[in-house]
Amino acid sequence: MTQTGENTIGCLVNGEPFTDSGLMNNFYQFVNGDSVLAINWEQEKNGINRNGRIALRNIEVIPNQDYILNKNTLIDGAVEGGFGTYTFSIDNVQGGNEFRTNNNFSGVINFLKLDTENQIMSGTFEFEAEEINTGEIITVSDGRFDLTFVN
Repeated sequence: MTQTGENTIGCLVNGEPFTDSGLMNNFYQFVNGDSVLAINWEQEKNGINRNGRIALRNIEVIPNQDYILNKNTLIDGAVEGGFGTYTFSIDNVQGGNEFRTNNNFSGVINFLKLDTENQIMSGTFEFEAEEINTGEIITVSDGRFDLTFVN
C-alpha cells in the first residue's frame, strides 16, 4: 500500500468492490476550537451512486493507533468520536439507503501516515453499519486509503 498521496481508496461492501471514481473531498480542519477529519469517497456506475464517509471529531490522530467508529453522527452534542456511513441511490434519486455506524455496529480506522505538512493521509478501515430505516446491516471491509486532504 502506498503512502504518498496517490488519491486512491477502496474497500469491499458486503464482499463487493467499491473504489472511488475521482470525486473525493477529504479534509482535516480546525474550526472554532474543534478538529474534524473527513474521508469521503464516491462511485457512480450504471446509474447507481454509492458514497462512503468516515469522520473523526476532536480526536488527536497518532499513526498506528486504532480509532473506533461507533457514532451515528458527529453533531447533536457528540463532542468527540468517529463514525462511518455508506449510502446508495439509483439514478441519483433522493431517498436511497443510508447506513450508519452506532454503538451496536461499529468499526475501526488506523492511520499508517498522517502528514499535515504535505497533507497526506494513508491507512486502513473497516466497519459494520445499520440502515437507518430498515435495520439492514452492511459490512465494509478491507478498506485502504492513500489520500491528499485540504486544511
